[in-house]
Amino acid sequence: MKEFILGGARSGKSAFAQRRATASGQGVIYLATAQAGDAEMTERIARHRAERPDGWGLVEEPLALAAALRAHAAPNRCLLVDCLTLWLANLLTDADSLPPGADAEALPLFRAERDALLATLPTLPGRIIL
Repeated sequence: MKEFILGGARSGKSAFAQRRATASGQGVIYLATAQAGDAEMTERIARHRAERPDGWGLVEEPLALAAALRAHAAPNRCLLVDCLTLWLANLLTDADSLPPGADAEALPLFRAERDALLATLPTLPGRIIL
């Protein structure tokens, strides 16, 4: 089962996703894509860590999300990815170097990781919450 949770910035998406993962009754691995680049993000990461149940696994992967999902997906496991927005931001860090008129397709890392995620998601066993 795959779930995609949408909502505005700081709208409670993470808390909702955590409740869904807990309700699954499966072992949970939290795949974190955030990077602590400043004090605010460091505080947000610390808050998210404190809010997670103790028994959950943790994988920190800011870029190679598809590979991390493949490595940890299992039939009776729930993988919770938090969050796709930060993952995309990580992949687009070089966007300011693009020539005028170019879009994200001109970024090889973005293309490769996006394509890998789209190809991988349908093949994964278990429950995936994005």
